[in-house]
Amino acid sequence: MQNEINEGVILTSLNEEEVENLTKENKKRKRVWEIDFARGLAIILMVLDHLMWNIYDFTYKFFDVNVSFLNGSFTLNLPNENGISLPSFLYFYMQVGGWYYNWDVRVAFRQVILILFFIICGISFNFSKNNIKRGLILLGCGIGVTILTGIAVGLDIVSLKSSFIPFGVLSCYGAIILLVYFIKWLTLKLSKNNIKIWYFVSFLICLASIFLTIFYKVGDINYMFNPENPKQMFIAILGSIFGFSIWGGDFFPLFPYITYFLIGEFIGNTVYKNKESIFKNEPKITKPITFVGRYTIWVYIAHIPLITLIHCILYWSAGFNLILF
Repeated sequence: MQNEINEGVILTSLNEEEVENLTKENKKRKRVWEIDFARGLAIILMVLDHLMWNIYDFTYKFFDVNVSFLNGSFTLNLPNENGISLPSFLYFYMQVGGWYYNWDVRVAFRQVILILFFIICGISFNFSKNNIKRGLILLGCGIGVTILTGIAVGLDIVSLKSSFIPFGVLSCYGAIILLVYFIKWLTLKLSKNNIKIWYFVSFLICLASIFLTIFYKVGDINYMFNPENPKQMFIAILGSIFGFSIWGGDFFPLFPYITYFLIGEFIGNTVYKNKESIFKNEPKITKPITFVGRYTIWVYIAHIPLITLIHCILYWSAGFNLILF
């Protein structure tokens, strides 16, 4: 009671600007910094992974560099038609990218990042004030990526099989958020807010996802589908959403990724039930990564165009021409 009186005295002694600043500071404190840190670390690792892809894949395919690519590495650096060879540092730069991207460990490393992302997304589900809005924004961004890559395919800038993204990671995030929101809302309404019933339903969804993934090879990247007409294209898009067909350069079906999301959602409901950090103080060393973690959606949208632009400038300045058609 005394604390409440003291707080009231403090607030009444402040002007409007000071009260507003204090309110903003209180809201800022409510953020769970370790979640932002984990999200920031995951997006930074993803950016590095895409940087390596852009180094080895984009540059030698879209610029008139004359390098030989064999068994996952660049083996020969020859002059192009204009008599220009890659400078040693750029050739080494591309070799590092090729070595990393074709490294067996990279496959496991990438999967760990993706699982971490979906678990964090599931935890954040319980912190969001408006999951419908959040899901629609992510799904909208994903559809935007689909449209842009579709335009690139239509202009013959990229190939349909490797670069068109009908249902990428943003679309998957958004769709799972909306799907889980609806199922959870319906379950809690029918069970009169019995959270244990929701846990049971989540468990059944996870079992179904695991069963489909293991026994029906959902998400098996050995099956590539390249549609040739609108009907096949519709079937391919539908199949890629659920994981029954693989299509495009960014493949994220609902199964099995909804499993990781629901694991995160369970953690958010239990470990972070009070929506508070389980660690009292954030170390100063983690704050830059935490800052990145607060804006992951913008980092994800901007990093590929930015990396591509930097590489274009780098190779243009070295005297190489961009080849689109």
